[in-house]
Amino acid sequence: MLALDHKLIHFLEKRPKISRELFSGHFGLEKENLRVTPDGKLALTPHPAAFGAKEDNPYIKTDFSESQVEMITPVCNSIDEVFDFVKNLQNIVSLELENGELLWPNSNPALLPAEEDIPIAVYRTPDHPNRLYREHLAREYGKKIQLLSGIHYNFSFSEKLLAGLYEEYHVEQETIADFRNRMYVKTAKYFMKNRWLLVYLTGAGSIYPTGYTATPAEKPLDDGVMWMENGISLRNSPFGYKNKTPLHIDYNSFDSYIETIRQHITEGKINSMREFYNPIRLKNSHTDQSLDSLAENGVEYLEIRSLDLDPLEPNGISKETLRFVHVFLIAGLLSADTELCHNSQTISDHNEEQIALYGLSQPPITECDESEKPFVEAALAELDKMQQLIETFAHDRELLLKTIRQQKERILDPQKTIAWQTVERVKQMGYLDYHLEAARLALADSDATAYQFAGYEDMELSTQILIQSAVKRGIQFEILDRSENFLRLKDGTHVEYVKQATKTARDQYVTVLLMENKVVTKQVLAENGIRVPFGESFTDQAAALEAYPDFRDKAIVVKPKSTNYGLGISIFKASFSEKDYHEALDIAFSYDQAVIVEEFIPGEEYRFLVIDDKVEAVMRRIPANVVGDGIHTVAELVAQKNSDPLRGTDHLKPLEQIQSGPEETLMLSVQGLNFESIPAPDQIVYLRENSNISTGGDSIDVTAEMDEHYKQLAIQCTQVVGAKFCGVDIILPPDPTAYEQAAIIELNFNPAVHMHCFPYQGERKKIGDRIIDYLFK
Repeated sequence: MLALDHKLIHFLEKRPKISRELFSGHFGLEKENLRVTPDGKLALTPHPAAFGAKEDNPYIKTDFSESQVEMITPVCNSIDEVFDFVKNLQNIVSLELENGELLWPNSNPALLPAEEDIPIAVYRTPDHPNRLYREHLAREYGKKIQLLSGIHYNFSFSEKLLAGLYEEYHVEQETIADFRNRMYVKTAKYFMKNRWLLVYLTGAGSIYPTGYTATPAEKPLDDGVMWMENGISLRNSPFGYKNKTPLHIDYNSFDSYIETIRQHITEGKINSMREFYNPIRLKNSHTDQSLDSLAENGVEYLEIRSLDLDPLEPNGISKETLRFVHVFLIAGLLSADTELCHNSQTISDHNEEQIALYGLSQPPITECDESEKPFVEAALAELDKMQQLIETFAHDRELLLKTIRQQKERILDPQKTIAWQTVERVKQMGYLDYHLEAARLALADSDATAYQFAGYEDMELSTQILIQSAVKRGIQFEILDRSENFLRLKDGTHVEYVKQATKTARDQYVTVLLMENKVVTKQVLAENGIRVPFGESFTDQAAALEAYPDFRDKAIVVKPKSTNYGLGISIFKASFSEKDYHEALDIAFSYDQAVIVEEFIPGEEYRFLVIDDKVEAVMRRIPANVVGDGIHTVAELVAQKNSDPLRGTDHLKPLEQIQSGPEETLMLSVQGLNFESIPAPDQIVYLRENSNISTGGDSIDVTAEMDEHYKQLAIQCTQVVGAKFCGVDIILPPDPTAYEQAAIIELNFNPAVHMHCFPYQGERKKIGDRIIDYLFK
C-alpha cells in the first residue's frame, strides 16, 4: 500500500488557504441504462425522438446500442450539484419513455434477443464515425458484452489547489501544465493499485441471465439466472467490459503513459484511444479525444470507469458513493509518489479479478513482493488513511467521516455491501421481478417530483419546467440572474434570453406594457369589438369610496390596475355593504396606486394559454375552496387541503396553498362564515371569489373539449395586442353557446405555465416543450 506523502501534508497544514481547496473540485457523471419493455426484455424501439438527434444533444445520447441511453451531466462544482443533475436526467428520460418502457437499474443486462437482433446505435449517416466505431466493437467483442452498463465519474482537482502545490513541489524547468499532468498520473497510479477496494465497495452486479457469459465463479441461482456466489461485479471481472488482452500502462510519468498506449495502438491491440478500457483514463475536454490531442493539450480531468449501477438507488448512485470516490482520489493525490514495482499491474489486475469474482469471501490482497495481506487489514489501512485526511483538512468533516464509517461497516460485514443486498432482494423476488420493481419505483419517484428541477427549487416552477424541456432537447442553459429567473438558452449559435419562462424577445416591450395596464387592455380590446367588463379606474381612494352608490346594487369586481396572479382582487356577486366595499378598496390599493371597479360577468372562468397564435392549453379554474364534513372547522379543512404535497407557495409547486389573509376573511364573511365555522357535510365553502391558481384555486384541463369559437377568440385577443406569449382569461356564460355573452376579463403577459403542465385534474401539457419548439424552430 502506498503511504501518505507526509512532506506534502505538512505543507498543506501550514497553508490553510491552499488546503481549503483540497475537498473542492469539478464533477461530472455519465450514466448508462438499458431501456427495457414492461416484461424485462431489451426494448428494440429507436432512441426516443423527444431527445432530438443524439449527435446534437449534449445531455442525452446513446452508448453502444440504440437501446442503451447515456445521460451526461455538465461540469458541476459540487457533489450535491452533480447528484441533482443526474437525478434530473433520470427523471426526464424516465418520464419520456413510451409503451411502458423502463430504465433497467443493473449494470448486467435484462433479457436479451439474439445477437444479430441487438440494435447498434443509429446516426445520421451509415458512415458516421460513431456508427463505424460501434460496428468495429460488435465485430471484435460481440454485441452482448457491449450492453454492460455503468457510471463514469469525471473529476478534476481545483486549479487553485494545483497552482498552490506547484509553487512548492514543481521540479526544475517543470511548467504548471507538466506539473498538472504529473499529479493526475500520480492519482491514477494510486487508483490502479487500489481499485480492488472501490470494486468491493461499489460493485453491484454478480447476477446475470444464463448464457450471457461464463465465469469460473458462477452457479445457477434460478431458472435462466446465473450467480457468482461470492462475486461482486461481473462488469469489473475479466469476463466483463475489458480489452481483449490486458493493457499494462506505465504510470510513472505522463510521457510513459502516452507512449505505452501508443505502442498498444501500433501493435493493433486497440484501434484508438477510444478503445482503451482501463478503469481510469486521463482526459481533456477537447473535441478530438485522440491520443495525440491528449499528448499535446495535457490532462484536464480523470475519468473513472469502474462504477456499477446501484440498483438500490433510484438514480443508480448514492451521494455516499460520490463522496467516497472523491476522497479516494484525494488520497491518491496525497499518497507518496513511489515507483510502481515491476509486476505491480499484474498484481493489481489479480487483486481486482479476485474481488470482482470472489469479493464477498474477502480473499487476501497480494502485495508487490507477492506476499499476502488479509483483506480486512488492507482495506481498513486505506480507509484509515482517508479518515486521517478528512480529520486534518475537511471542513464538512462529519458528513465525510460518516461516509468512511459506512465503508468500514461494509468491510467488516460483507452483508452490508451493495452486491450482497442486491442478491438478497433477487433471491426474494427473482431477477426480473426485483429489477423491474426497482425500475417502476424509480419511475414513480421521478413522476412524484416531475414538476421540479432538482437543485433549482428556489426558482419559479415555470422556469424549472422550461429548463427541463431545454435539457430534454439538448438546449444548453445558463442562469444569468437566479432571483429574477433570468436564463440564457443556447443551441449552437442561436441564443435566446428568457425571463420567468414566457418573457422573451418575441414580445415587444410596448405589448407587455399594454397588457400590464388593465385599463388600456380593455380599451384596445373593446375598440376591436371584443366584449370586456365596463367599469371605472381610480387613483384616489377617497374618490373610489364616494362612488359606492354607483355600484352598491350591482355585481362588481374590485382589483388593482396592474398586478397579476389574482392578487388584491375582491368579487361581490350579490349585495354588499359599504364596509365590505371599503375593505375591498383597502386591499386593492395596498397592491397598486390605481384600482379598477368593474362589472362582474356571470359564468365560469377559463385560462387560455396562447403561444404564437395557437391555443396550447385551456384550464378551468375553480376558486380556492374546501368541502365541509360537519366535523372540522374551515381553518382545519384548509390545513387538510394544504397538506397535499402538490401544494406549496411562491409558485414552487403545481398548486398554491390556500391562504388565511384579509381577502379570504372577507370572502367568508360575505357567506356568513369565519375560519372557526364548521360547514355542513358536502357544503362547498369558497375562500376566494377569483379563481386564480395563484391564490389556492383548483386547475382542471379542458383543452380537448373546449369550443373552437372560444379558442379563436383567445387567439384574436393576442393578435390585437401583438402578443406571442399570452394568458387570456375568458368568462364563459352559463349557456356556453351564447357566444356574445362571453367576456375577456384579463390578458396576462407573463402567464404561469405550470398549472397546465401539472393540473389538479386532467391531462398534463408539455408547455415547456412548446416554448422550446417556438424559440428554436
